[in-house]
Amino acid sequence: MLLKSAIASAAELVERRAAAINALNVFPVPDGDTGTNMALTLRSAADAALACSDHRLAEVANAAAHGALMGARGNSGVILAQILRGMARALSVHRTLDSDAFARALRAGSVAAYEAVVDPVEGTMLTVARMAAAEAGHSALDGHDLLTTLTRCHEAARAAVAETPRQLPILEQAGVVDAGGEGFRTFLDGILATVRGEPVAEVLVAAQHVDFGALHDDRDTHGYCTEVLFTGANLDANGIRKRLNPLGTSLLVIGDPGIVRVHIHTDRPGSVLDLACDLGQVIQVKVENLQRQREAFRTSWQQSDAQRQRPNPGLGVVAVVVGDGFRQILSSLGAAVIVCPNTMNPSVEEVLHAIRGVQYANVVVLPNDANAALACEHAVRAWSEGNAVVLPTRTIPEGIAALLAVNPEASLETNLAAMDQAAHRCHTIALTRSSRDATIDGIPVATGDLLAIADSRLIAARESYFDLTRRSIKDLRSDELDIATVYVGAEGDRDTADSLCRILEEHLEVTVEVAEGGQPHHEYIIALE
Repeated sequence: MLLKSAIASAAELVERRAAAINALNVFPVPDGDTGTNMALTLRSAADAALACSDHRLAEVANAAAHGALMGARGNSGVILAQILRGMARALSVHRTLDSDAFARALRAGSVAAYEAVVDPVEGTMLTVARMAAAEAGHSALDGHDLLTTLTRCHEAARAAVAETPRQLPILEQAGVVDAGGEGFRTFLDGILATVRGEPVAEVLVAAQHVDFGALHDDRDTHGYCTEVLFTGANLDANGIRKRLNPLGTSLLVIGDPGIVRVHIHTDRPGSVLDLACDLGQVIQVKVENLQRQREAFRTSWQQSDAQRQRPNPGLGVVAVVVGDGFRQILSSLGAAVIVCPNTMNPSVEEVLHAIRGVQYANVVVLPNDANAALACEHAVRAWSEGNAVVLPTRTIPEGIAALLAVNPEASLETNLAAMDQAAHRCHTIALTRSSRDATIDGIPVATGDLLAIADSRLIAARESYFDLTRRSIKDLRSDELDIATVYVGAEGDRDTADSLCRILEEHLEVTVEVAEGGQPHHEYIIALE
């Protein structure tokens, strides 16, 4: 689950920084905006990783790499996809993402990226990735943990980005750093934020000024930017690269024996398509006029500073949470998280501080527990700088469902309706043990009895969690459910969680996943959506 959260956080941070990265996109390629291309590529990678039902490290890494390859756009996106592909190959022999595994993966990703480019240029994203990988390797050899290794790796990337103008004169002339390198540094920043447990909203990256009057580079702006994704049998990337090299510039060929993506600037896009058709079956094609791209790119930056810097009011989300796993999940989805170590009872001051910290005009607060709702309501009343609303989610899975329904482009009212609907569609079953003798809703409970709290309804028994789960889901309509997630608590274990998954699969027509919630008190929480 850590890798899923890390990729999701990285994707979100690059998306938020896309405009600033685009502003640096003066070299080396004119075909599209680097920040946008990298954001779209990472979003495809994150979507594929989050959709992966197998939570093993290798499978998640492979899913992310495949998603990146399928969604890669432009040079920067294709190179980033190649980095993720190399990382996935290295992670195939590791079960956990520790400092050694990360260092080996990043080095493999850097090597794969260099191999994919016909004429590697230093002072670009390639250099930044290589320097970051080298520092990660040194840190791992020194015996440092993952957080320290990531921190050193990110600092190396930052230093490498700062050096790019000294390596590429066009960057120094324009007064900017390399856009792809800055995009990759931002990618690492997102991963680091996840390991630190920081919401993306709290990751501050300094904006950089670009003098676009210095932009005057007409190289490689004629012809057609041609991208082709095709499948085949025993495809040879090196052989394809050699055959295409005479046809144009900015050539990239990446993939596996079964699928290959080609990017090239050429006057003969038909020849590229002919080769793809000869070798296999074409899946995707994109052909764009480079001269028109450059004209559009230059025109877009003739807007006034006020237009370019107009703030997006957006939507901020504050969520109350317990458990490291849940904290990482909600943070990766963009929420500013209030972490309560043992109970879901934050103070009004804590909630108010979190609302102020998200820096959005519109804020939705998710208490994720009835006991936290009142403090959230008081905090909202005390905040006068914008519009804040409490969406009374009762459980953390309801909060996750609500977050997944957020549309950043929609209004506060539209988002509230969608989030509320998503939360109400989520059923939650919390499995725990009674800490004392009691009678609840007429049900006698002894200390140590197993309990299930299904949508706020108590089910008590002295039998197993498996029987409690069967009793809890018997009244649910399976045709209304698609996904079941078993969140393992601090005192839970994976074997029991896997057994719970099998019961859910037997009784409901759902896709089942296991995730680390890390929550105290409840050994397992089952979310049904």
